[in-house]
Amino acid sequence: MKKIYLTIGLCLITTLASAQWITDMSCNNRAEKIADKAITHLINVETPIAVGMAEAALMMDKDCGSAKLVLINAASSGKYGSRAAQLEKLDTKKFTEQEKAWVKLMGASSEEFEGTVKQVAARYPAVPLFAFWESVSLKDGKDKLAKYIEEFPEYASPAYNIMSYRYADGTYENKPDMTKAVETAQKIFLSHDGPNAHDSIAEHYANTGEYKKAFEHQMKALDYAGTGSAYGYNAQMYYSHTNMAALTDSIEAKTKLRITYQMKNDIENLKQFYSDKVGMIGCNSNMEPCIFYASLEEEDANHTWNRWDVKDLKVYFSPDMKTALTTFNNDGEYTMKGSDSPVAYKTRASEVWHYENGWKLMHSNFAPLALGSGIPKTE
Repeated sequence: MKKIYLTIGLCLITTLASAQWITDMSCNNRAEKIADKAITHLINVETPIAVGMAEAALMMDKDCGSAKLVLINAASSGKYGSRAAQLEKLDTKKFTEQEKAWVKLMGASSEEFEGTVKQVAARYPAVPLFAFWESVSLKDGKDKLAKYIEEFPEYASPAYNIMSYRYADGTYENKPDMTKAVETAQKIFLSHDGPNAHDSIAEHYANTGEYKKAFEHQMKALDYAGTGSAYGYNAQMYYSHTNMAALTDSIEAKTKLRITYQMKNDIENLKQFYSDKVGMIGCNSNMEPCIFYASLEEEDANHTWNRWDVKDLKVYFSPDMKTALTTFNNDGEYTMKGSDSPVAYKTRASEVWHYENGWKLMHSNFAPLALGSGIPKTE
């Protein structure tokens, strides 16, 4: 009996080891294994890794159809050319019937895809790639992903990923369930260990305001995919959310330092707060038309500052933490040239900062308050 069980177990292991997203590829053995890995990353929304794997497979076998199809499926424009253009010039004579079915799916329009994938999946019921795509479509808030997971547990990772987002947006239960969203996304690791799972989990945590956990998972995605990957953007955003108090203090300090340089008309030191790429729009408290500053140059001031204090400064951030809006009041005093009489300066202000290799001021708006004056009008 033990020998029989052992034989069955070995057969099962062999079957599992040889299973593939496409069960019949036009590739040699070495290229076939790499192409299957490429499809795994493609279907798990890890496109750069999928492209690298597919190119590696083609180095092993230049006629590997599945590797060519990964590259085309990953393409929309740019380096790899548009999908339509590549399909048009594709030579499929050496392709297997399954690969040709994949070509048919890629050539289908958005309106045709659902019907086409249903036909292809019915013709090849043992092919995980087609079964997955056929399971994704929604009807009355339901899909076939749970059934797909039962039939293809080794290839369940992309199904869990989609399901996690459907729990998050309320598709399944008519209201968001972030606990189930995270739990479902964590099941991705049962069949695939890749960066997108961490990216999805991080996004779910971020949507519940748990930015520390979001940052931890995003860094795992970034560590896997490398610093040049798209995961870096969200990593920076989540990190900024966890350090909002420090960023607030930083912008407050920058505002006060900038005002100090403004009082002295110190253009060289003021330049650090402005972007040469974007410029800055200034709406001064003399209520003259707003000015676009493409660059900063020293101005002939008709007054001298005696004092300029910033009070009640508040900082508000955009969700992506790339833009900050500040509001504050100003209390000060200046003296016009040729006069000995100081003028009370009282204004309110709002400013917009954008993060571009450091915080840069994009827009500044000052308006006089009732009990004081803004800066004097230009002559």
